[in-house]
Amino acid sequence: MINKNRLVKRFIKYVKIASPSCKEEKIGKLLVEEFRALGCSVSQDKLGNIFAYFRGDDKSRDSILLNAHIDTVAHNKPIRPKIKNGIITSSRDTILGADNKAGVAVILEVLQAIREEKLSHSDIQVILTVQEEIGLFGSREIKKKDIKARSGFVLDGGEISNIHNQGPAQFNLTATIIGKPAHAGVHPEDGINAIKVASEAIAKMKLGRIDFETTANIGTIEGGTATNIIPEKVFLKGEARSRNPQKLKNQLKHMEKCLQKACLKYKAKLKLSITKTYNSFNIGKKDPLTKLAERALKRIGLTPKLVPTGGGSDANNFSKLGVKCLILGVGAHKIHGNDEYIKIKDLYDGARFILECLKRQ
Repeated sequence: MINKNRLVKRFIKYVKIASPSCKEEKIGKLLVEEFRALGCSVSQDKLGNIFAYFRGDDKSRDSILLNAHIDTVAHNKPIRPKIKNGIITSSRDTILGADNKAGVAVILEVLQAIREEKLSHSDIQVILTVQEEIGLFGSREIKKKDIKARSGFVLDGGEISNIHNQGPAQFNLTATIIGKPAHAGVHPEDGINAIKVASEAIAKMKLGRIDFETTANIGTIEGGTATNIIPEKVFLKGEARSRNPQKLKNQLKHMEKCLQKACLKYKAKLKLSITKTYNSFNIGKKDPLTKLAERALKRIGLTPKLVPTGGGSDANNFSKLGVKCLILGVGAHKIHGNDEYIKIKDLYDGARFILECLKRQ
């Protein structure tokens, strides 16, 4: 059913087209043309998200959503994919872009296979998003009225056999600590060192892996102007994630309390902003969508494993709109780095997996 050679060629073609976040126009134009060639009705919104509709003949099943993102993380060199021993890599001087061109290639190949084989299937809506890598901005802009399906699959994972049925909510924390400037050599006692205040606050925070479903991080810190000036301001950015709402609330309160205590101790001022980035999602083990994915994996000879994820994906934003989505792997490994790779077998099995999920049973 799946044409392995064509799938690999398609993937290679896609990764060679640079599409870092906010610069997806070229790959987007190509994909719109390819969807139209397959007989899909296609549109794009003002941000560049692609909406394609592939009509089916099986009206006994609800329409299903397939999603992948077309942007990659930033890279400074052209991507030159290489194949050796059944593994596709870049030339090791930049990313490969299997995250998420593998998902995009699988979706297009599956639709072509369905059309060529004239397989019975329900209506399929494909949404390819932009700006996923910089904060899920593409899927944030999608409205409920834009989605015809009420369940589906987000192709954005690694191991083919892993079905991600749970994902965390995330909140971002932005803080400004305001101290008091003074000459560091003449009268340092007159100043309030904002860097020292921030350092003490961060040192008191529980960060990293909090428990099996909660994480936290301070990712950026910036402040100070010169070595001879007691620094007046420090800017911090951090985050907390959890699949448990109460644990997430507790972690954010803890981080806020650490900042407040340090500022109170040194008489510094604190400006703090905490904002939600995305919601959590949880699709049960007995949910029909989960069972459908498990059966499809078994049919291609793999053993399914339900695995919660600690990362964010478009599935979080679709969940907010009332659309149940599992995150499925298509084989990308060591993503976002120069060692990124994908096995041809995994790419092929990923396509077979999605095809089995869509075929009339």
